[in-house]
Amino acid sequence: MTTRGFAQRVRHRVLSGGVRVAQGMSAALVFALGFAGVATAAERAAHASGGPEVVFDRRASAEIDRLVRDVCRRDVVLLGEDANHGGGRTLEIKTEIVKRLAARCGFGAVVFESQFYDLLAHARAVHAGTATARDLANAIGPLWSRAQEAQPLIAFLHAETMAGRLRVAGIDPQVGGISGHYARRELGGALAAALDGEPGAACRAEIDRHNGWRYDDAQPFDDAAQRRLRACSDTIRAAIASKGIDPASDIAAMAAAYARYLDMALDGDGDMRDLGMFEALQWHRARWPKGTKLVVWCATVHAAKLLDGVAPEMRPLGAHVHAAYGDRAAVIGFTARSGTFGNPGTSGLPNALTPAAPHALEAVALGDGDAELRYVDRKRLRKLGTIAARPINYRTTHAAPWAEMLDGIMVLREERAATPLPRR
Repeated sequence: MTTRGFAQRVRHRVLSGGVRVAQGMSAALVFALGFAGVATAAERAAHASGGPEVVFDRRASAEIDRLVRDVCRRDVVLLGEDANHGGGRTLEIKTEIVKRLAARCGFGAVVFESQFYDLLAHARAVHAGTATARDLANAIGPLWSRAQEAQPLIAFLHAETMAGRLRVAGIDPQVGGISGHYARRELGGALAAALDGEPGAACRAEIDRHNGWRYDDAQPFDDAAQRRLRACSDTIRAAIASKGIDPASDIAAMAAAYARYLDMALDGDGDMRDLGMFEALQWHRARWPKGTKLVVWCATVHAAKLLDGVAPEMRPLGAHVHAAYGDRAAVIGFTARSGTFGNPGTSGLPNALTPAAPHALEAVALGDGDAELRYVDRKRLRKLGTIAARPINYRTTHAAPWAEMLDGIMVLREERAATPLPRR
């Protein structure tokens, strides 16, 4: 693979990268109060810690409640979104869903389709009491953190993690994000620490060069560089095993994730990315308290249980989750009837979202009324059968049996492109 081709792939993929039940109150009572429209103390705290609250009218809030009630008892909920990651209104709705799942259903973690390494470093900073909201935004990455609509989510997650009520993690084995400071500056040293002497120094230099993309005419990204990277990865993992380092340790997990990244990036095997995300998710869950319920924040193309007829050669993260958890996991997609949507990282100008055809799911779900939102659960998806819709990518409509891929779809009347933060 050429340097230019690899760089283009990396750039594209980098931009494409619970509150506990109140003491003395039964879970059933919290559940009942929450879905009767009565805000619990936990829910009020969740919203207070999340910055300015986005207002939803009564009917829209009721549709969000329907979704939350549908997945409340699941262990894992994958919240998807358009593959362009540019829906501002979707960001607001997903944020509200996360808050309600934490407050009403006891979800204790939010896991992002973001760099594994930087959010792991952020977790260590949370434990040390030194993490900041800006650190969290950088670790999540520009795919979401550059959008104004994501700021309440970041504020909420920062407050909740620092208070010890939530955990935040990343599962993407990729490196290279512009705000992935740990991966670019420190990951090489952390991995090479498994090696002694000159091999360690050489591998640190090799990994640092790659993660920071510091290639030039004197040090090109050629076949020899790729072989050195693989050799370092293999040698580091072998050293970890031979020294008896705990396979559940941070360094062992980072080395495994980095090996998956190289499989994906150097071999062009996209399935390795989704497999790597699943392995990281399982690693996190094994380290957290037993029974920790989590939200996975990602694109629907990764969340889906299968992609037959949409991307048939891809085995997405959701397929691995579904195989492991069955009905204890749920996948939710998002789509819109019309509006605008942005580009990865809020770059460029907004795109017009072509109004859905009258026979498409988006139009059928919303009907002739003026409702802003409509949640379509799996039962109704089954009744609709094969129908045109675009929950995978706003740019492309597919006719598919969506009930086989997703457990529910939130349909927006109008999407709104994510708004970029003012440049500092």
